[in-house]
Amino acid sequence: MKTIRVLFVGGAKRYSAAEKLIQAGKELALVVEIYAYEMGFGLPIAEIATVIQGKSFSDPEALSHLEETLRNLSIDIALPYHDRAIPLLAALSHVAFVPTCSTDRVQTFGSKIQSAQFFRQQAIPAPAYSARVPAIAKPDRGSASQGLLRFTEQSQLDAFLASPERSHYEMQDLVSGPEYSVDGYIALRSDFRHFAVRQRLETLGGEAIRSQTVDIPQVEALCRRMSEISGVRGAITLQFIFDNRNESYGVMEVNPRFGGGMLTSWGAGVPWFHILLRDFLGVSQLPVRHKIGVLMVRSFREHFFNA
Repeated sequence: MKTIRVLFVGGAKRYSAAEKLIQAGKELALVVEIYAYEMGFGLPIAEIATVIQGKSFSDPEALSHLEETLRNLSIDIALPYHDRAIPLLAALSHVAFVPTCSTDRVQTFGSKIQSAQFFRQQAIPAPAYSARVPAIAKPDRGSASQGLLRFTEQSQLDAFLASPERSHYEMQDLVSGPEYSVDGYIALRSDFRHFAVRQRLETLGGEAIRSQTVDIPQVEALCRRMSEISGVRGAITLQFIFDNRNESYGVMEVNPRFGGGMLTSWGAGVPWFHILLRDFLGVSQLPVRHKIGVLMVRSFREHFFNA
């Protein structure tokens, strides 16, 4: 049986994903070995993967060390599970199979300001810029919904807009409505693409812990439009919000990696890990249909380590 070596980067808690990837390999007559590029001790992934002590993503030597790791371990597939790992792995797509967008698109989607400009240029509906309350300020390089500033008093917003900090934030109209995530995969080696919409019912630390697959043709159509843009490819997670005022959907951000809640749509019948392995192997994909109304509720599992 052929052995496939997969490196999770920044995925110390993705135990279930590792389990399901290994099982998908077995069903495709492959042996999947999981490695994890992490820092520190007491990592859940250590029970199922070989942990490589890495460097901080902000370390000047992180890129060269990660490349050395890929080469020394003969890694076949490298998966970013942290936003800051995406540009590093995108730059190393010549060393291993990295299912993410082109380096240019990764740079764009890594910035809230550049993303908003991109959406406007491509005529993709998104929350509009706003200098009137209610408004929200999103850190340009923020992630996991951290550091958001909400303004309901015009005087406070005016003071913020006049401050030096303003240049580090994307200003948007504060939209009130349900949020949706879309798990997607745009194959690198074929014309296959599939999208599954899910509603985020409950989050913890910016990640869905309760979500349910839903059918929203308008959102899926927007995803397919995005997938036709040059450089948009690989595993991708798109965040949408519904504007109750005009009953429209707008894209909030794009993360060119598998999302933390993607197992919702996996449980609804999308074989993401089979799709990934087939794309790597360059073999034809099978037609995919998934169920609507499947609810995912995340539980907690304890891992124990000797000090």
